[in-house]
Amino acid sequence: MDQYTVLGADGREYGPVDLAGLQQWLREGRILGTTLIRKNGGDPVPADTLPELAVIFSPPPPMEVPPRAMAVVLPAEFHSWEFIEQAWELVKPHWLPMAAMFVVVTGIGAIPYLGALVMFIAAGAIYVGINRAILGLIAGRPPTVGMMFEGFDRFGQAFVAMLVTGLLIGLGTLLLIVPGIILAIMWMFVSLVLADTNLEFWPAMEYSARLTEGYRWALFCLCLACAAVAVLGLLACCVGIFVAQPVIYTAIALAYRFLQSRQAARTA
Repeated sequence: MDQYTVLGADGREYGPVDLAGLQQWLREGRILGTTLIRKNGGDPVPADTLPELAVIFSPPPPMEVPPRAMAVVLPAEFHSWEFIEQAWELVKPHWLPMAAMFVVVTGIGAIPYLGALVMFIAAGAIYVGINRAILGLIAGRPPTVGMMFEGFDRFGQAFVAMLVTGLLIGLGTLLLIVPGIILAIMWMFVSLVLADTNLEFWPAMEYSARLTEGYRWALFCLCLACAAVAVLGLLACCVGIFVAQPVIYTAIALAYRFLQSRQAARTA
């Protein structure tokens, strides 16, 4: 078994120790990449040049999620109203099941006391299911109402993501509002990422934040345009909001796919 001796910065030697012990020292921060190590009595070399430690020293590969197949052609540039118009064309043939999903969500939330508790616990998973239905719609698969309940395989991650992002966005809002808006835009795709991938909640938040880099002002404008759509829905005898909501969520999903395609182009 190989034996390693560490030459400390204080001039002292530590060891010998086997590979498992050496790796443990590294994880504890007692060894840096430039720390000199003598293997089996040989010449001392920097720790990061030893092949057996390369996996620990090497940074993880960049986390990329390849864009999925789409039945639509995305706009060449980021334009809020193009996403909304495209979303309307996608939702229009399927407005009834799409609207029904949001009617069900509203109906659950409207149940006195119990509804609020159910939505607090299950909203994350329900919206993962809704976003899966929307991503499927973008890929050419017709949605059904039952799809909104297909996100419970991500229940734990969705619940924690909703809780963490809600708390942090709320805290940011208390700090002069603007930080809360920035955080909300950074994490606006978290539910879509959870619906689209197997990432856990924190990597999903990181991925969403990275996707939004360079487009946060454009995404803020998209949110304003979506707010206008919501107001128009409310003006349509209020029930129009149940059609406006799937249009809004689909527009955001199209922006998500657009930014994924841009990220893939940058890394190609």
